[in-house]
Amino acid sequence: MRNETGRLYELSQSDTWKTHARNMEQIWNAFQQTAPRLIAFTEKELSDINENCRTVFYPFGGPDYLFPNTFFPEMNTYFLIGLEKTGSQVKIEKPSKETYKLYQNAVSDILNLSFFRTDDMKQELFNDTIDGVTPIISVLMVRSGREIVSIRNVRLTEQGAITDTKEDGQPIEQGDMVEFKYFRHGTNKLQTLYYLKADLSNGGFPRNKALTAYVNQFDAGTTVTFIKSASYLMHMTYFSGIREGILNHTSAVLQDDSGIPLPFYDTEKWDVTLYGTFEKPISMFGKYVQPELREAYEQADPKPLNFRIGYARQSNLQIARKK
Repeated sequence: MRNETGRLYELSQSDTWKTHARNMEQIWNAFQQTAPRLIAFTEKELSDINENCRTVFYPFGGPDYLFPNTFFPEMNTYFLIGLEKTGSQVKIEKPSKETYKLYQNAVSDILNLSFFRTDDMKQELFNDTIDGVTPIISVLMVRSGREIVSIRNVRLTEQGAITDTKEDGQPIEQGDMVEFKYFRHGTNKLQTLYYLKADLSNGGFPRNKALTAYVNQFDAGTTVTFIKSASYLMHMTYFSGIREGILNHTSAVLQDDSGIPLPFYDTEKWDVTLYGTFEKPISMFGKYVQPELREAYEQADPKPLNFRIGYARQSNLQIARKK
């Protein structure tokens, strides 16, 4: 029976909400047009990884829940890392046209471009209504057909364990890490997503004993890493620590050309499959020419991609599987 009383029902009957719902539906439809092609790719190219792996590690992912969930829908655990703060849960006390517009703007990039633009997030995730990634992840989960059962602030201990209390035993009011527990509608499979605000450069990652301990505990046989629109950071020497952590502690990597450079995948240890088209990066990242990757695309017969992902309109993906 529908509950026709209460604050949420009252909000849903307002003209402002109805306009917002129509606008969000239009924005969501942009992703829904692409989703069947992503799902077809998943079923054809990622079935072995989805069968064998239980954890998705998504460094530089920010609040992008959509793509790891689409490519790896049945994982037990999703671990996302970004520079944006966790923020508060969705606020509904004083919704307005401006409030709803903030949500529309915050999710439109990932739905239309396949990535969040860093400069946009600086504006969209630092205001009185949306003060971090938690509300955005919540919206993306619910629109993806997930039923959120709990959201809580947690932290990593120096041993790599996850706890919801501070060192003095008191609850964590708000920190750098948040946990979502949720079900896919119609199933009884409980899944967990963690988002951690962390610096992954060599000035941050190796010194973060808790995070390095957590990564070092990955089961290398059941963990897949996903890298997309990562600003080519792991092409730089001062991101070598996280790069080595991924290569040492995951069994497979799904990435675009902004991920780990091809020469780091030792051919005696890794099999790499190419998809789509790669000639050169977009002008903003023009110095990351990657001649080895370009030559590999020229010499191979890459499988086509029929969807956009990453920065360039002519998209590419690579799947690296550890032998």
